[in-house]
Amino acid sequence: MSTPRPFRLVREFLLAALALVATCGLARVEAAPAPATLAQEAEKPKSEHFDSPREALETFLSVYEFERSGSVEHLERAARVFEVREGLTGGERARKLAERLGSVFDHVTLIDPERFEAELVQLDERHAQWTVSSEVDPSFTVQIGFVLTDAYGWLIDARTCAQIEGWYVRASDLSRIAAVGDKPRTTAEIVRSFVPAKLKHGGWLLEPWQWVGLLLLFLLAFFFERILTLSVRPLVRKLARFEGVNLPADVLARFERPFGWFLLAWLWLGGVQLLDLPVAVYAPLRLGVQLFTTVVGVWTLYAATDVVCWPLKVKADQSENKFDDMLVPLLRRTIKILVVIIGLVFFASQLSGDLWHILAGLSIGSLAVGFAAKDSIENLFGTFTVLLDGPFRIGDVVKIGGDIEGSVEEVGFRSTRIRTVEDSVITVPNSRFISSHVDCLGARRARRVKLDLGLTYDTPAPKIEAFCEGVRELVRAHPYTTNENYHVWMAGFGASSLDIEVVFFINALDYGTFTRERHRMFLDILRLAQRLGVSFAFPTTTVWMARPEETEHDNVPEDGPQGVLLGRSEAKAVAAGTVGKLPAKPGPVRYDPADPDALLR
Repeated sequence: MSTPRPFRLVREFLLAALALVATCGLARVEAAPAPATLAQEAEKPKSEHFDSPREALETFLSVYEFERSGSVEHLERAARVFEVREGLTGGERARKLAERLGSVFDHVTLIDPERFEAELVQLDERHAQWTVSSEVDPSFTVQIGFVLTDAYGWLIDARTCAQIEGWYVRASDLSRIAAVGDKPRTTAEIVRSFVPAKLKHGGWLLEPWQWVGLLLLFLLAFFFERILTLSVRPLVRKLARFEGVNLPADVLARFERPFGWFLLAWLWLGGVQLLDLPVAVYAPLRLGVQLFTTVVGVWTLYAATDVVCWPLKVKADQSENKFDDMLVPLLRRTIKILVVIIGLVFFASQLSGDLWHILAGLSIGSLAVGFAAKDSIENLFGTFTVLLDGPFRIGDVVKIGGDIEGSVEEVGFRSTRIRTVEDSVITVPNSRFISSHVDCLGARRARRVKLDLGLTYDTPAPKIEAFCEGVRELVRAHPYTTNENYHVWMAGFGASSLDIEVVFFINALDYGTFTRERHRMFLDILRLAQRLGVSFAFPTTTVWMARPEETEHDNVPEDGPQGVLLGRSEAKAVAAGTVGKLPAKPGPVRYDPADPDALLR
């Protein structure tokens, strides 16, 4: 069945929203490197251990490759040489420091490794320093300090990292060196160039123009969020009404709130980069906005699942196929679980800065989880069995393993809920549908009634024939009984009765109608017995006090051969009066409502 076009549009909208969450969750596209190609691996140092300050500086030069190509891989390499690269926001801070220090040298000098090694001053065994003055303004001096660490070798020390922000602000007022040429400026540098000089100096934590920019950014983001949210509301309602489905107000409200917050956070995430904030403020602020964006993005998709699945639920309720009634709730829960899992992975990647290691850890951890959650996995396969084989539908009365009986209310990932005749709810693990037999009473075309009627031993055979045919006529006469399959025959000689077996079917699947018609049929059988004068036997024990003459038999054969001949002759006489009157060998039992006597032929 093809998906209606409006729902395809909603589905594409959700996929686009998921892509936005992925983009924001990996907004560390400046942070979390993708798997490198072989060529990129060849450019990398064999390890993160830098044996000399020159090796660290040469690795830092990758920032220029980043400025030319925009490849995050080069920025990641340049950020490895900073001592502050560790910690919750250390990776983000180191990458931002690499960008800023590269921009500072655009106003100072062109880095030459040979000149650097000649000018490097070794302060002691673990510290070195390089001092260089700006070619544009000699009063502007930059001192790059290096420290020898046990884990990574020589790195740019924390003192230098603390001064980079001040150098960056100072350098922004200077012209670029001639060697830089016409290298394009970043968007943040362009925005800073338009800011009046009075708004660039002073202020607490931030420059005055940055405080003003944050306020304007919030107002603009809030304004556009309201516009976009109000634009989406009629679109969603229109798509739902196109298929004749009225979307409930509460379902739409649960989607609008997180969607608006997601737009607000996303606009903030993009706009905060234009304000050229200090590294100490930018790194934690960006991390906080990224985490908030990931949370509300997952919340948005979680709520949007109800928006998309609501029309499907309405369509499923309107269709005769009860399989849809099980599939739609299961589909909704599956999508929500996937959204939450993906959101948790993205959220963790924001904190660790390494999505790929998290995914690798999940793949390894899934083995342990698989062993620990063996029963849950077995239940999941049981769910697939229910959906694919379709042993029952929502609302069917089922009997599972002979001890559980009730109507199916809901099929979930792990279990199925069954409401019993006592109006209680039993939760049955879906794995049981693999190992146990399931009797779907809801698949019956009719309900079977079987009873044994015991007549007294003094009932003559013709009356037994009359009673059996009378019960058959009652079956044929009742409006809810089937005329194609019923059995009323003498079944045996009981301890205190002549047993009549009665089997018929009532065309009533609901229990109330079935019990009413069964009651009506039983009362008619009692009335028939009264009219024919036959009596139902009680379980009795007869004690016979006989006299000797009463135990004598007449017409006793002289010996065994004479007894055989006597029994044979009498049986032939009985058979001549019954089966002897038949024209030929009787065929199989045939039910013909137009010819009731066909059953006896």
